Amino acid sequence: MTLETSKRHLCDLAALAYDRRLLDSAGGNFSLRYEDLILCTPRYSGSKRQWRVQPHEVVVMNGGGQVLEGEGETSRETRMHLAIYQTFAEAGGVCHAHPYNALIFANLRRPIPPTSEQTEKYGTIELTEAVPAHSEALAKTVVETLLPKREKLAKHAIACLIPYHGITVAGRDIDDAYDALERIDTSCHILVARATLLSAT
Repeated sequence: MTLETSKRHLCDLAALAYDRRLLDSAGGNFSLRYEDLILCTPRYSGSKRQWRVQPHEVVVMNGGGQVLEGEGETSRETRMHLAIYQTFAEAGGVCHAHPYNALIFANLRRPIPPTSEQTEKYGTIELTEAVPAHSEALAKTVVETLLPKREKLAKHAIACLIPYHGITVAGRDIDDAYDALERIDTSCHILVARATLLSAT
């Protein structure tokens, strides 16, 4: 893909994620690595754009976080994305999201176990430390929680749950990260629905 088609693909995936309730108006951010550049959805993508981000608004940065182009403001979670790319050379895409079902587990501070063949490969999605949003501490604890799964990133995405906040998924590319995000949120739906059905019997 070219730089422009990569921007468009990032915007299209973010819009799809919002429609499927994997992102909300409160926030979240998607990014991808394009050669030696990082492309990230801008701040206020949810609250002001309802995730209808345009390619010219995508923030383009170098590996150190210097903004090179894009009309949008940098996301407040930019340091988390950069920390993942700087730590994991294998990572080509990152989804930080507030999925409708996974937020239940973030609220309860409860890990997400796999629920089917479709999520078995991810193992249990563990929680990070509870630290403030948008902080250097959050970037650090996300990286530390993902590091034990580093070898798995050669084959598929890896993820961690952020207490009272959301989820972060790092993939080989943005499609890999998005695929895992949707599968993991489906696991959460299955777990909640199963508990409801079992309690009714």
